Amino acid sequence: MSFSTQDADFIRNQTLRAISSNRAPGLHFAGYFFNLTVPRFETDGVEFTIDPGPHCADANGIVNRAALLYLADIALAGAIRVFVDPNSRTATLMLRVEFTGEPARGLLTASGRGNGFSPVTALPECVAAGRITCEGREVMRMSGTWVAPPAPKDVVVRGAPWEGGENGNQWPLLKKNQLEANEKAAIRSVEKALREAQNGDLLGALCNPRIKRTAQGATSRLTVGMHIGNRVGHVQGGFLLHAALATAEATIPEHPLLTGASAWYISPGKGKVISARSTVLQSGRNIAVVRTELFNDERKLVLEVVSNHAARPAAA
Repeated sequence: MSFSTQDADFIRNQTLRAISSNRAPGLHFAGYFFNLTVPRFETDGVEFTIDPGPHCADANGIVNRAALLYLADIALAGAIRVFVDPNSRTATLMLRVEFTGEPARGLLTASGRGNGFSPVTALPECVAAGRITCEGREVMRMSGTWVAPPAPKDVVVRGAPWEGGENGNQWPLLKKNQLEANEKAAIRSVEKALREAQNGDLLGALCNPRIKRTAQGATSRLTVGMHIGNRVGHVQGGFLLHAALATAEATIPEHPLLTGASAWYISPGKGKVISARSTVLQSGRNIAVVRTELFNDERKLVLEVVSNHAARPAAA
């Protein structure tokens, strides 16, 4: 185990707190696990923050990209949710991210603003844009498009705590004999990650897909669980994009700098396993472009991603 006893205990406590809070309608496991806070939630802009710790940053204090992409997606979704009823469902259509190369070390602050829903389309769409900073340094820029479709059958959506919904942190901690099957599975996943994490990178072990290089590029498989789920039981959009980008990076190790990506959300990430297939579209001396497709276990297309990768500059 690469964690101190104190850090491992902290992570276990975070896990049980997130599982217990997840039973409250409105927010999901990851939001509670990351201790997501929302200092600002208004029509002219929102602000979401994550204070890093051993549950999301490695031994060097660098926050794992899975947490960054989770924050980007939920913050921009928040920027459009200020225009809808708190008990409405919203869904990502498209997400664009650009990485500045600055290290994600320190308090993560995601700010964003939506432009309201357009009446032009049958299902109104809303565009939002924002950025993530760490201690004043810009780490990521992001933009995307959202809609507010009906909730899945038999699913009741409730507002998040910052929308007036229940705060799951006020719910009592569950005892082991009160845990349901999916909750026990989440604990097993975290315990496995504690054993396998390298350099204290818990999220790398917890959220990265299992990747295999192929003659055409790379493939991967991501086991679905509540630790990467949203409040309607599908894989949260930021975690889907993280799985796609991790697979894409494996195809072009000679271009190790991920500079940006555009993702189109085709269908919900549901089922037991999400599989990915990455293909190199272009690989030059300095720049590479990779296409990645994600599928559910029924082979239905879930996500389509095109990412840009760059080589490091030559040593002086």
